[in-house]
Amino acid sequence: MVPGQQHTTIETETIRYVYQPIGEDMYAVLITSRQNNIVQDMDTLHLIARAVADICDVNDQQGVILRGFDILTAFEEIISQGARDKIDLAKLRTIMEMESHEEKIQDIIDRNKEREAKQELKRKAKMFEEQRRLATKHGLAEPSLGGIGSGSVGSILGGGRMGGSYEPLLSREPETIRSFASASPAPMSSPSFASNARGMKLGRKPKGADVMGAMRNEIDLSQNLAEQLTISEQTPGYGSSVAAPVVAPVAAPTMALADMKAIHVQIEEHITAIVNRDGGLEQMEVKGDLSLIVTDEACSVVQVGVTTNDSHNAQIKTHPKIDKKKFQSDSVISLKDASGSFPLSQPIGVLKWRIVSTNEDDIPLTINCWPSPNGNGTVDVNIEYELNDTRLELDNVIVSIPIPHGAQPSISDVDGVYDVNRARGTLDWEIQTIDDSNKNGSLDFSIPGSDAGAFFPVVVSFVCKRPYYDITVTSVTTPDGQEVDFSQLVSLVPDQYAVI
Repeated sequence: MVPGQQHTTIETETIRYVYQPIGEDMYAVLITSRQNNIVQDMDTLHLIARAVADICDVNDQQGVILRGFDILTAFEEIISQGARDKIDLAKLRTIMEMESHEEKIQDIIDRNKEREAKQELKRKAKMFEEQRRLATKHGLAEPSLGGIGSGSVGSILGGGRMGGSYEPLLSREPETIRSFASASPAPMSSPSFASNARGMKLGRKPKGADVMGAMRNEIDLSQNLAEQLTISEQTPGYGSSVAAPVVAPVAAPTMALADMKAIHVQIEEHITAIVNRDGGLEQMEVKGDLSLIVTDEACSVVQVGVTTNDSHNAQIKTHPKIDKKKFQSDSVISLKDASGSFPLSQPIGVLKWRIVSTNEDDIPLTINCWPSPNGNGTVDVNIEYELNDTRLELDNVIVSIPIPHGAQPSISDVDGVYDVNRARGTLDWEIQTIDDSNKNGSLDFSIPGSDAGAFFPVVVSFVCKRPYYDITVTSVTTPDGQEVDFSQLVSLVPDQYAVI
């Protein structure tokens, strides 16, 4: 640059550098080809300069550095794949201010974990204080909290007994201590138990131990339990044309411990469906499991009444300790041995089923992908969904379509919202809910390319609060017919759901 002269560009043999001052000692520089339209380049540069000034104080270099991530994000919105997007400053502000659903979910999870940890800390502190008061009253040594919770609480959410595998059901002699089921402190004069007994262990207070030190392990445990919780919240931004869904393996939802009743019923299904691009069903399998969690010893002997509508020829198996004849005749899940009982505070699988089908009509959600090369270097793609089983209500449905690396799709029509995930090279189409009132939808876009096979496999993920196998828990009763209040959690999630 020559001092004293007005300049806006510097050119080499093939490259043009278009620049504009944005502060006392800073410039915005746009690097383009000499063949580009200089008027358009200047318009782009003006928008960049205005965007930087809108984000931070351009007279403070340190402020620009601190807001560097936001500035780079704005640059990516203005210029994509080397070309100027159709965007102005007002639209750029709207995009930059959009909330991230995933960030809000993570914030909710973090706050929930912190709240659960504080509540658990208060509960343990109150219990410890009560035990210390009783110990002082009886002239005993102060108790330690080192062994509380590590066994009984962990057994309900972790360990080898979780899942569909069957464990021995009958428990003729209840365990000596049920620390998870009982909120009252254990007596100080408890005798020593056999080494294989579960429950709390009270020992001498270690030298130099304090309340916070004794509770450290318990805080870690409560944080682990909080991580098991499923936080659900209404997804913002639906109806807009831009969103940021994340395609990830969908885990079966869990229920907070505080919401579980003395009898908790859990129905969990996993579905695998592989469909070829012509619509033929390659593989379909549904595996389901019904489990019970009993947390009150007074309810350790119950009968579970169910209703089923088997239209898929499901293969059903009951646990060997369950009365199979009574289940087949009366649809009641109960123990064979009337003197036995369900063990406490651990999930027990009592019923499982498996459905295998080769009929395309049995697929709960059909996805059709139609790529059509135009012969001019672009491909028109139409994606359609149809809910075949209108009993189901699918939430957080994400259809992930592979797209050529670096290509920018042009969306012409969409039911729901979409996002281009450049890291994975996919176009993620998200529908908040698919049910009987919204059982059809489509996404149309065009994109540079010529290979129709580049848009497969199409991968689908969702969560559903109704099982594919039509089974409903109608009642939980004691052997003498008294109704027992129960909680229930139902989930249907795909292990693999794809069009190949």
